[in-house]
Amino acid sequence: MQRLTDETVLAVGRLTLAAAELEYFLARIVADQAGDDPATVFAVPGDPLLAARDLVRFAAADRHDEFSRLLDSAELYLTQSQRAVRALWSEHGRVDAVTFDEITGLLLRCRDRLQELFDDVVRVPSA
Repeated sequence: MQRLTDETVLAVGRLTLAAAELEYFLARIVADQAGDDPATVFAVPGDPLLAARDLVRFAAADRHDEFSRLLDSAELYLTQSQRAVRALWSEHGRVDAVTFDEITGLLLRCRDRLQELFDDVVRVPSA
């Protein structure tokens, strides 16, 4: 493993938390639909995304494509985050705070957009 600067270590921590936050949000979506506990869905890495993909077929027609695209993005960003962390053990891997922070931003924007989408879906119109 390469020697890391404090700045890079902090960026890896931010990335790790952002990836877990996105997966936990997906677990909450799935658990809400199944009447389950989000912690159960969240227990196995990767399961929240797989379970959320099963929900795509139930999405409203006007939200189906966006939901599917967001899940594709989530998968891509989660994969990028895993590769970036694993690159720490590669002598040729690019490991700097900027790389981790860029991926962190992607993860958080994806989570935010998913949150907006689901807020719109569950919002109750005012009387």
